[in-house]
Amino acid sequence: MRTPLLWLPLLLITWPAQALQCHECSATKDCFQPVSCVAQTRYCLTTWNRPPGQETIVIKSCAYTCPGFQESLSYSRASCCNTDLCNSAVSHSVSWGVLAFSLLAAYLSR
Repeated sequence: MRTPLLWLPLLLITWPAQALQCHECSATKDCFQPVSCVAQTRYCLTTWNRPPGQETIVIKSCAYTCPGFQESLSYSRASCCNTDLCNSAVSHSVSWGVLAFSLLAAYLSR
């Protein structure tokens, strides 16, 4: 009777893992291009490059590692995340503001 339950851990171990999905582009405009990353990818990376006197270039990609503070240049910055499509153009600060406003509204409506 318990034999089928013994197979469950084995199935979970051999079940193929879902690849991380990130937006990928190298442009100054639309960067909503979802791609499935290779299996070893751990991060979605967004890099903003703005050389002096030039327009900002946004690069979005899959990444194996997240660049550290020492790896950035004075005219660029990078941001890493590790959930599907987390490197979209939507600002996370707006999301935190909406969450704070919602909590305040819920508290005041009591």
